[in-house]
Amino acid sequence: MVCDDVMYTQKSLAQRYDISIAALQRWYPFAGIVKPKKRGGYFDAATVEIADTFYVAIKIRRLTCEEYLQQVIPVGGLDAFMQKVNGIGLYDFLTKHISDEERENYIVQSVIKRLERNEAYKSASTTVASGAR
Repeated sequence: MVCDDVMYTQKSLAQRYDISIAALQRWYPFAGIVKPKKRGGYFDAATVEIADTFYVAIKIRRLTCEEYLQQVIPVGGLDAFMQKVNGIGLYDFLTKHISDEERENYIVQSVIKRLERNEAYKSASTTVASGAR
């Protein structure tokens, strides 16, 4: 994640999700993850955010990889999917509708923080735009 200021290799990214490198590599086509071009290369922050969202979808929301690819991606992402299917946004789901243990998960916390930052940015942008008239 951007807030982590950490550079991830395949090995360290797999460790982040507590999975093997082979399992991480199986995520690539489903999650839209692009492997770094050079051997030993690093994933950029946007790719880590994508992987975090995929992790939340399959581990916390308990979607299959195929469901993610066929249902989540076409509607515009996990938040849009959650609103369409469950009638609540991703933020509300992660902060109100999962167990405390799941909520304490490092990846879940990272996604919640990113959603809060994005919401704060939207609010600030709306305030600036409405004040500029």
